[in-house]
Amino acid sequence: MKANHSNIFLLGFLVLITGTILGCGKTENSDLEGIEVTEAPEGSEGIFLTEEQFNTMKMEWGSPHQGDFSSEVDVQGTVKVPVEGMQEISAYFGGYVSDLKLIEGQTVRKGETLFYLENPEFIRLQQDYLETTSQLAYLKAEFERQKTLYGEQISAQKNYLKAEADYQGALAKSQSLKKQLSLINIDADQLTPANIRSKVPVISPIRGFVEQVFVAPGQFLPASGKAISLLNKDHLHIELILFEKDASRIHVGQKVEISMPDSPGQLLMAQIHVVGQAINEQRQINVHADLVNEKEVVKLIPGMFVQAKVQLDPQSSWALPEDALIEVDGEYFILVQKEKSAQGYKLDKVKVIPGAKNKTNVAIEPVDGLDEKSVVLVKGGFNLL
Repeated sequence: MKANHSNIFLLGFLVLITGTILGCGKTENSDLEGIEVTEAPEGSEGIFLTEEQFNTMKMEWGSPHQGDFSSEVDVQGTVKVPVEGMQEISAYFGGYVSDLKLIEGQTVRKGETLFYLENPEFIRLQQDYLETTSQLAYLKAEFERQKTLYGEQISAQKNYLKAEADYQGALAKSQSLKKQLSLINIDADQLTPANIRSKVPVISPIRGFVEQVFVAPGQFLPASGKAISLLNKDHLHIELILFEKDASRIHVGQKVEISMPDSPGQLLMAQIHVVGQAINEQRQINVHADLVNEKEVVKLIPGMFVQAKVQLDPQSSWALPEDALIEVDGEYFILVQKEKSAQGYKLDKVKVIPGAKNKTNVAIEPVDGLDEKSVVLVKGGFNLL
């Protein structure tokens, strides 16, 4: 008897649970029926949307409009120093290096002494200059005297010509030696027998920093030998490499957004100032851009790799809010209102090709029959396809 009561109780419990589940299922289905897409009325094609469905799903209408869109070209580049910012320090005359205390990366000032060169030849140049200039006063006076005597026909012409040749020769030699002394940073006008020296300074012609040092103290630096390379970072530029297919869209004045791999959150703005005029063997073209804010050049290092986005000129195109485009299997569609009746709206599914985007809209390629008077479902359409 107890077993029968237990079975009856268990059966009743199962019936109650089953009824509850079925009841929930009916409620869920009834809610879905409120947003179910309705087939178009008999004899017509497309998608039919009732007014109730439109309001329940909080859909919105809109129209295409003309908008300006600026696309970008992603490129790579490096930070370069212009030619005027590079300086190779060499010697006009050979000599032994002394007092060299520079290291790579060290800052130098324009006019600063980098090191000294020692050579007995420097002494001979100074001696020759002083001897030649000391004779100039006598040779000039003798030339003037012979000129006067020859003019009065007192002295022979050959004496006058010899005096002139001696004076002009000494004058030329004096000027030549003066120029040679200036090449080794000796001021000939301040030179006297008391300050003749065998050691001359090598001066930095630019302000910058030491890139490389090629000599050591005590080493003999031959004439035209490279001693130090200097770089000036004041006018660093970005050298971008673009492929041939993008060359026709690039011109001077376009903005460039620069990012550095080691500082992904930091962006620098630049502007194109030179566009290469020839395609290289790799079918690429070089483009040079300068930073808009020159003070930001301190953030760049010569040779640094950068990523860049060249902002192309804006193009006018038909545009819609991005939510108006519905993606189906990799293709994009919009729903265009074709008819409105008491029962609701008839919609046509129109394929479009999206283009550039801005903050709120996306460009679409021209579609036949689509203009600013067209009514497009711009919100909620993803529920219909």
